[in-house]
Amino acid sequence: MLRNLPHIIEYTLLRLVELKLCVLPRGVALLLGSAAGSLLYYLGVKRHVVRINFEHVGLWNPADARAIQKRLYRNMGRYMADFLRSSKKTPPYVVHNLERIEEHLSRGKGFIALLAHFGSWEILAHIYGSRYPLHVVARPMKNPFVEKWLWRRRAGTGSTPIYRKKALRQIFMLLRSNNIVAMLIDQYAGRDGTTAPFLGKPASTLRAPAGMLLKTECGILPTYALLRDDNVYEIVLQQARDLGMSRDNPEAFMDAYQAEHNRIISEWIRQHPDHYFGWFHKRFKKFASY
Repeated sequence: MLRNLPHIIEYTLLRLVELKLCVLPRGVALLLGSAAGSLLYYLGVKRHVVRINFEHVGLWNPADARAIQKRLYRNMGRYMADFLRSSKKTPPYVVHNLERIEEHLSRGKGFIALLAHFGSWEILAHIYGSRYPLHVVARPMKNPFVEKWLWRRRAGTGSTPIYRKKALRQIFMLLRSNNIVAMLIDQYAGRDGTTAPFLGKPASTLRAPAGMLLKTECGILPTYALLRDDNVYEIVLQQARDLGMSRDNPEAFMDAYQAEHNRIISEWIRQHPDHYFGWFHKRFKKFASY
């Protein structure tokens, strides 16, 4: 019991915040979330990692980088507030290119919804799962109580978690059966990845989407949900390019598509860097000094 006490306290605080936010008007909850995010910035939470990531990619001068980082923390609070409230009601959203789901499924080979920690990846489960069975590749949370709570929330949207350990065979079978599998590919992949360019820098990148594309000829549908200033989510289902690569050279095929998937996500981040929460992760391990 004492060993689980920190987990119990963390879970209890999470549920109390969730309860409080659910009884507030959404606009007020988002403002509180923004304020909480700003507080975390000024307290220095994860700022060291964020700063190193910005310096490593070198895309913005120091003044612009600091301004982006402040907005990043505010946006993190807004997204978190909305996520905690989403059990009450799905936030307003508009969708671009929804027809691409049916276009991919009509091929009969399933597709991978290519995601990143960009905007709200959780709300996408509402969009996909409310219409089609959705399988989400995920890592279990360290806190078992939070993990069960999160699992129940995802199940309520019509999505089924697939845990990464021994997941490849399951993903293969799902795609063969014309299902949708959602995969977040932007974190440090370690032994599950190989090096590919990301934001112009080498980074260990998950290889599974490119491998599944090679083996199953499944579709790839990059998708993101961005919270606009008017508090409406803009959801974009993007068309992935066919690079015309031959499958006779599997390594060259996977290298090319792995780089292409990173290129797509990098474009999102360059356009909206303050909505990318991968800045909080040690994305460039082995290449940056954290």
